[in-house]
Amino acid sequence: MFKPIVKYLLRKRAKESDRTSSLVHGDLIMKIAVVAHYSDDESFSHIVSYVKELRKRGKKVVDFYVFFSSKKLMEKYESAERTIQFSGADFNLFGKVTSPNLVGALRKEYEVLIDLSLGNSLACDVLVSKLSATWKAGAHDLERSYLLDFMIDMKDEQDIRKLIHHLDHYITQFNNTKAA
Repeated sequence: MFKPIVKYLLRKRAKESDRTSSLVHGDLIMKIAVVAHYSDDESFSHIVSYVKELRKRGKKVVDFYVFFSSKKLMEKYESAERTIQFSGADFNLFGKVTSPNLVGALRKEYEVLIDLSLGNSLACDVLVSKLSATWKAGAHDLERSYLLDFMIDMKDEQDIRKLIHHLDHYITQFNNTKAA
């Protein structure tokens, strides 16, 4: 993808969008999408554990979108059910989705999208902008503020466990119908 053009198109699309975010009650959330960037380090295993935990909570749908920097890494990864794998090859130069697998996934609607990619991938940004969700949450990044409705400021820490903990608390625990 051609980064400057794609970023421009994403910002333009966000401005022109009639999408309005609305807060959802944490205990009523049934459809969640989690977007992450695959890496061989320990942080990705924490993300996978979190997705498994969300599924055990009895949510109706928990889809896991995983970006791989190469097809070789994608082939090496053992995917679980409801895991949608994608790479840069699934997009054209202008960020348009070309993969039939992703085109089908873009038709789904979610109540919450949790972005755990930390802005490490332009392909994840494109996917976050195109996925339909009532509320989109992730790590604080001024350059990506047009993508997300709710951001957690981690004070330049890259600890994914803390981000997951805070996002989970604010999305599912804090905002429940008993508190509202």
